[in-house]
Amino acid sequence: MSDRVFQFEKVVRDGKALSGFRIECGEATCKAHQVMVQTGKTRLNPVAAAQYFRNHGWLVGKSAKHDRCPTCSKVRRRNLKVIDMEKPQADEPRTMTREDRRIVFAKIDEVYLDDRSGYTPPWTDGAIARDLGVPRAWVAEVREALFGPAASNPDYDEFLEKAAPLIADMKNLFKGATKQLEEARKLASRFDELERTAKRIEKDLDAPSGARIKGGA
Repeated sequence: MSDRVFQFEKVVRDGKALSGFRIECGEATCKAHQVMVQTGKTRLNPVAAAQYFRNHGWLVGKSAKHDRCPTCSKVRRRNLKVIDMEKPQADEPRTMTREDRRIVFAKIDEVYLDDRSGYTPPWTDGAIARDLGVPRAWVAEVREALFGPAASNPDYDEFLEKAAPLIADMKNLFKGATKQLEEARKLASRFDELERTAKRIEKDLDAPSGARIKGGA
């Protein structure tokens, strides 16, 4: 699978000209977009950008028209999970529609490496089925027809599926800690500036009046 290509965009932040990758929602009626600003010296690649957008709730498709913002992505997943509870339990399971197949395909495309390696850990057929709220058989059908084998064993799949929630919680905790650290650094920088200003004022107040007048002339 080829890497996604994102639109390159220049932005100005705190008076500095920075570059970044832009993603836009592919829904015709949605105008949502987001820019991943590259603040470091090393320029990030599109793979890192795709992962950044996924971490922020975006559904990154195979092409720009398949990208969905967090809001539209949630709506589509909610629509997939709608089941008519008035139907008898004996009814046949839901049939996968073209739109269902497209959404399942887009998710597998995000996390499937190749027919030798299979899924990127901790993803499995079952993990994708739970994430989208669809039957596991749908995921297996799309994967086998369009991608390749799962390339794993049942015991390992079970382990990864149990570990997935813990991994997600750890990632969220790390994101929160990173954000708090960044805010703390900003506050520390502002405090240092205030401290320097206070020392300068104190020095001026302690100086003899003649020295202050001479220094200010």
